[in-house]
Amino acid sequence: MTDRSLPEDIVGADRTSGVAESVIREMTREALQQDAINLSQGIPDAGETPDTVEKAAKNAISTESQYTITWGLPDLRDAVSEQYAEWKSVEYDPETEVTITTGTSEAIMSTMLALAEKGDEVIYFEPVYESYIPASQFAGATAIPLDITDSLELDYNRLEAAAEDARILVLNTPMNPTGKVFTREELKRIEDIVFEHDLILLTDEIYEHIVYDENYLSPIEVGDLADRTVVCTGMSKTFSVTGWRVGFCLAPEYLSKELRKVHDYATICAPTPFQRAGVEALSLPDSYYTDLADAYESRRDRLYEGLCEAGLDPIKPDGAYYMMTRYPTNENDIEFCYRLIREAGVAAVPGSSFYTDPDAEADWIRFTFSRNESTLDEAIERLCENRWW
Repeated sequence: MTDRSLPEDIVGADRTSGVAESVIREMTREALQQDAINLSQGIPDAGETPDTVEKAAKNAISTESQYTITWGLPDLRDAVSEQYAEWKSVEYDPETEVTITTGTSEAIMSTMLALAEKGDEVIYFEPVYESYIPASQFAGATAIPLDITDSLELDYNRLEAAAEDARILVLNTPMNPTGKVFTREELKRIEDIVFEHDLILLTDEIYEHIVYDENYLSPIEVGDLADRTVVCTGMSKTFSVTGWRVGFCLAPEYLSKELRKVHDYATICAPTPFQRAGVEALSLPDSYYTDLADAYESRRDRLYEGLCEAGLDPIKPDGAYYMMTRYPTNENDIEFCYRLIREAGVAAVPGSSFYTDPDAEADWIRFTFSRNESTLDEAIERLCENRWW
């Protein structure tokens, strides 16, 4: 059969050139093929979703399976607004300032496409969740990564210099992959820089309820930052429903009306039955969030001890459910991760995938402790029994 496909040099747009598939999802596929325990992607085990939330979704499939209005189910927007007023003491109008998106990733992408354009600069801290890198590129913006790997502390002089010509500052707190939680002092300094240089702050707060530091603050709770901030969060991590794809995007009306333009045409609306379940989820008592953080703290400590036992060098995070770990071999991080899957039967993510430079070298890898303790125990046993390092 004659090959009638187009020549490769005329296929594709500049905005996608050099963008590779997600390394995190690649590791998940490799884990499935090799029957390895997947500690690469942040996927909880079955049975983690609250029963009432799961039941609400099942019931809604029979009664609410058509489009909601683009901005989301009114009851859910009301619930999000009410909860943020209670949790953060910040008022958002559910009609004009709360948008239900198809996951937090879509909220970030819609925000970036709406508020950044060619020639704009976008600042973020590395190691960084990999989604921010293509989001900046798709918008035509120039990424300005600031590396904080060694100390996880901000260099305010570098941030100040980068902010002079920047448009957007991206902040992830708690941070994926490091688990860093930004302090009040750091957020105050960030507030000064945001207003001095007229920046928009895009915050990814999907792990806001998985924190082990009682002093955790959302950036919108600091000074007047809420006036310049787009908050991207959602249901995935808090309620163990990563496949439902229901995100929450909160921002002042002048920012919301712009990002809603992209959201409208990109996705129309988030899945309706799962939006309905979100109303039930946000009615859960405060004890749910306390128990959630306590459960993940226990898993964090178990994985930390297990990785130490296996001869690795982990760093205990202050939030989220990931753990950076150094390894004592001369292999690069990608080679080590593939070998880990094949020989130890456990999947992790190469550290280099969290850097803008496609040729970045990293001497660490990332594990997740989103799985239950029995899964973590089995993974630790495999690591201890099959170590070559």
